Amino acid sequence: MIKFDNFSTAYQKKIVEFINSVNDSFNSPKKLTDAFFVQTTNVPPSNPETNCYIASTNNDVLGFLQIVEEPLVKRIVGLQTIREGGGFAEILKHFMTISVKHAVLTKAKMIHFQISQNDHESKKILESSGWHKTKTYWNLRFEDPHLEDLVLPDDYSLRHFVKGKDEGALTDLQNQSFGNHWGFSPNDIEQIRYRTQMERTDGKGIIFIEKNGEIAGYNWTMEAHNGPSSVGWVAMTGVHPNYRGLRLGRAVVLAGMHYLKSKNISGIELEVDSENIPATKLYDSIGFRKINQTYWYEKNL
Repeated sequence: MIKFDNFSTAYQKKIVEFINSVNDSFNSPKKLTDAFFVQTTNVPPSNPETNCYIASTNNDVLGFLQIVEEPLVKRIVGLQTIREGGGFAEILKHFMTISVKHAVLTKAKMIHFQISQNDHESKKILESSGWHKTKTYWNLRFEDPHLEDLVLPDDYSLRHFVKGKDEGALTDLQNQSFGNHWGFSPNDIEQIRYRTQMERTDGKGIIFIEKNGEIAGYNWTMEAHNGPSSVGWVAMTGVHPNYRGLRLGRAVVLAGMHYLKSKNISGIELEVDSENIPATKLYDSIGFRKINQTYWYEKNL
């Protein structure tokens, strides 16, 4: 019999081991650490004891769900990890029910789940339950030993993020850059401050492009290491609406990639909306190649 419980710290070690096992990341730089798990489940205003759930049997974890509430866009996102095999359908359906209850309580208008293109069982369950596929995101990777030179437009310069100084500017720039993008929920300064202090983020890996001291765009990179292995991410990159059409996106992406290369990181990954044609063309021209894709499923309330 499968048991469903709210998260408690007593489960933490088993959940981290479970997620690494399902994702086959124990010996990878993408290995989930206890610290990063705690950080990701406590991003303001989240509370893991009320927003996270465990499915288990005989004290073995079979599934984990984190509910992310985004009241400004009236949405909740369910981040689910479920072990393949017996009980999968029961766990996913229960997690879907939990998500609907959270949506009703928070007066959200929609729920989103993201699944891999190879997760055919989740696809079948979601679609038979009235959910519909709303977006396809591409997972891209750059591993060419050669990276094109960075050339800045005239009168532009680069600088690194400064903790304790730039949180407000970064918050405003991110919200301005992504305000009209699908699925983006505006961040407040406390969320940005928290995220800049998380594992995998180094202040020097957040790079601004400026003109006459005014910030025009940014690239927020992340990195993870496990012994000699490492991986980097172009986590967020954006250009202020006032500076679009000037090829600043290319410059600031390359700036972040050169920074990661300077840390001896050869493989750089990112996720992009497949319908964002300017972005997909940019990444293709730099040398990123698609390695996978995921589907976003939506339920409207």
